[in-house]
Amino acid sequence: MKTILITGAGSGIGAATAKLLSEQNDTRLILVGRNTTKLTSVLEGLNNPEIHTIASLDISNSSALDSFLSSNEANLQDHPLVAVCANAGIGGPNIYNAADGPQDRWNDIIDTNLSGTYYTCMTSIPWLLKAKQQGFETRHIAITSSIVSRFGVASQAAYVASKTGLLGLVRSLAMKHSKDGLLINAINPGWVNTEMARDRIKEMATEEGVSYESMLETQKNIVPTGRIIEPEEIAALIQFLFSNVQLSITGQAIDINGGAWMG
Repeated sequence: MKTILITGAGSGIGAATAKLLSEQNDTRLILVGRNTTKLTSVLEGLNNPEIHTIASLDISNSSALDSFLSSNEANLQDHPLVAVCANAGIGGPNIYNAADGPQDRWNDIIDTNLSGTYYTCMTSIPWLLKAKQQGFETRHIAITSSIVSRFGVASQAAYVASKTGLLGLVRSLAMKHSKDGLLINAINPGWVNTEMARDRIKEMATEEGVSYESMLETQKNIVPTGRIIEPEEIAALIQFLFSNVQLSITGQAIDINGGAWMG
């Protein structure tokens, strides 16, 4: 039985991906997140929950995931790691003012979204490479970036920088490891119906002095399709990338945003 690691698995895209991938009978999942209660709730909703594992840890801690993957609980010796969904991240503005610098969230956002994803990749790659020796020729990493990696957003400098940085990380790692059969890509979602997105829309509504419902409709109207993406749509894309139906997509930033950005 093969193993897939999902970070940020307690809600949103990570939870939807876990639910979809658990339908594969030959797959066990390692679900990583900060909130044990949320991870447990996701676990209980999976097919065959008894075969999957949860790990409550912070990806910005460079040694935490490394230690876990080497543990008996992860058991990657018997169940090779073949794919990683590096989805964990935090959002919100980084408010900088010289008079109250301690309130600035630059380090928190960069440490989780960019550095934490880097640590996730670097601790996982040795296990992914080892899986080739166990008969898995093609292995995968999918990193959740964002539509904002394509343009700037006022008051979101840290978030935009972190998500843009992930595209450079993907390209560099893909160049290094593609000949090893390790395909590495980024996904750039637009607005997705997640708690983090809803919180951001609430913040925008407060900033503009309008209701949440009004701001939600404004954001929908900006999108050519006129709708917010559901997490299950992103999960389906990740499932495709992880399948061996495709063996050639690597080093790409795949936009899935209802036409809100067209490159």
